[in-house]
This record gives sequence, C-alpha cells and structure tokens, in this order.
Amino acid sequence: MTLASASPRRRELLASLGLAFRVVVPKIDETLRPNEGPHAFAERLAEEKANAVDESGIVIAADTIVVQNETILGKPADAAHAREMLRSLSGAMHEVVTGVCIKNTTRSVVFSIGTHV
Repeated sequence: MTLASASPRRRELLASLGLAFRVVVPKIDETLRPNEGPHAFAERLAEEKANAVDESGIVIAADTIVVQNETILGKPADAAHAREMLRSLSGAMHEVVTGVCIKNTTRSVVFSIGTHV
C-alpha cells in the first residue's frame, strides 16, 4: 500500500491501523481552477496525487483545505503567515474539507467530507 501524502498526521493515522505502507510525496499543481468549489477542488487534488504515484497496489491520497467566507485559503507561505491564518480562523466559522482518493489498478474511489468549525 502507498500513501501519496506529505502529511505527518496521515502517516500517523495509517500507522495506527497496523498496516504496512510506504510514503510517496507526489508533486502536483495545486492551483485552484476558475469556478471550482471547495469539495471539487479537494477531490481533484486527492485524485491527482493518487494518479501521480506510479504504483500497482493500493494508493491512498488526500488533501485538506480550509474555507472561510466562501474563500478557499491556500497553504501558508511561512510560519508568520500560518500564525496569521490561525488568528483569523480563531473564533470564526469556517469549513475544513478533505478530499480522498483510494485506487488500485482497476478502480478508483474519490469522495470528500466537510466539517463546519
């Protein structure tokens, strides 16, 4: 099994299940497309990450985004930007959306789930 993700948390979650897996960090273009909604964006990124990994077994990929005031927030540029983003989200309603793609050589399943915080 391959985890197509750079996320330490995703590694930790998969390891907690006692499954053998390897990690491959795919490089994809994470640019938001015009008129692309949060769920479609997260699902596309997860699917592109899974497809970027050349593996014959099971591949799991995911991407999480944050939406505030109908705006998809990008990844912070640095630690200062991350702190500013956290300050703006603190006490304010926002949605966290995770897209997931699980695939093998014959089938691919893509879905997303959002949580309002």
